[in-house]
Amino acid sequence: MVDSERRAVTAHLARCGECSQHLGQLELVRQSLRAVPRRPMPAHVVFSLRSLASREAARRRYYAGFRGAVRGFAERASLLANNLMRPLALPAAGGIASAVFLFCMVMTNFQGIIRQHPNDVPLAFATEASVRSVLFEMAEDSEITVDILVDEQGRVIDYSFPDGFGTLHTATMRRKLESTLLLAEFNPATTFGQPVSGWVRVKFTGRSQIDVKG
Repeated sequence: MVDSERRAVTAHLARCGECSQHLGQLELVRQSLRAVPRRPMPAHVVFSLRSLASREAARRRYYAGFRGAVRGFAERASLLANNLMRPLALPAAGGIASAVFLFCMVMTNFQGIIRQHPNDVPLAFATEASVRSVLFEMAEDSEITVDILVDEQGRVIDYSFPDGFGTLHTATMRRKLESTLLLAEFNPATTFGQPVSGWVRVKFTGRSQIDVKG
């Protein structure tokens, strides 16, 4: 504040009581603040401020001079290029992956591209249900063929007699067969390694012999 402004303010305060009173309040606040004891700065704050000052000084020395200016320009250009290419990176990668996938799908349809090796062994993507354990006593000259539906846990849920293979002639034999199937254990059919329900044809012959047809 210059002398002319200071004199004008002093003259105004001499005439205006309200401003003089407000100035007195400000002086009291200033004196109160000066009377407050100073608290020491925490050590971690001092360390943080010194670390910031040290890094800023090192940054200024790093970018000082002509080499520093060139280095800073190269870094800013690299950052700008990365920011521009980042939104395009994911769509470009997805497009390349889609193109490679479609190319592989199309090329495998041409004859002669993929040839079957003479020693190839076909993969079993699906397996039929099979008998694990079953006990059914019959006469030596008897023979019964049954189609059995096995669920995912290997339990029998239904059965039927195929046409042309005969049927059980007595209700007693049918009940015996049903009791046997309730206690029988089967391996469930699988599709791509997952158990599924499926039918299995089992032929019971004399002396507890079992022939599984699948």
